[in-house]
Amino acid sequence: MSKIDLIKGFIDPVNDSQFTFRQLLKAMSEPGILCKFTTPEPLGFMSEALFATCQALLDQQTPVWLSKEFDTPNIRHNLSFHTGAPILDDVSNAQFAIAFAGEVENTASFHKGDVEYPETACTLLLQVNALNGDAGDTLKLSGPGIETDVYAQISDLTPAILTYLTTRPDRFPLGLDLIFAAEDALLCIPRSTHVEVC
Repeated sequence: MSKIDLIKGFIDPVNDSQFTFRQLLKAMSEPGILCKFTTPEPLGFMSEALFATCQALLDQQTPVWLSKEFDTPNIRHNLSFHTGAPILDDVSNAQFAIAFAGEVENTASFHKGDVEYPETACTLLLQVNALNGDAGDTLKLSGPGIETDVYAQISDLTPAILTYLTTRPDRFPLGLDLIFAAEDALLCIPRSTHVEVC
């Protein structure tokens, strides 16, 4: 049986969560911009940026789904303790989904929202090995929040993710928002962003 350790969350839960949330809003409103986050302790192999994002976004009203790699007793226990978010087995009902980018073989199961409530679409919190480094696909981003073209380099993107980002099969305002995290950094690609692979 896996050992369960209670990991320290934000030192100042209110102020740290508010700061992280503001940074996430900046990252979402300016697609491709790299934002940095830190937490007192890492949660196993979950990156600092991803753990901080979970503490800022998840609560009792935001059901979350964990991929096979992230679905460990230690991660379940700590996410429940620090956020109170219900953890679902059915991804189609999740408001947030946590996975390694390399695990995403298709995007069909994630909820894309509906016409009356597009805000209920799932947000994918995807961990990768590198952002804006030497590895990965280079994406050209354009659209709302981007004055001139922005280029983002993201590792571990599967064909399913690349196809979704470049074809945008869901008619706006429906669709998935994606947050990519690596170590203490993250960037966002919201559903309104046009993406080309360079």
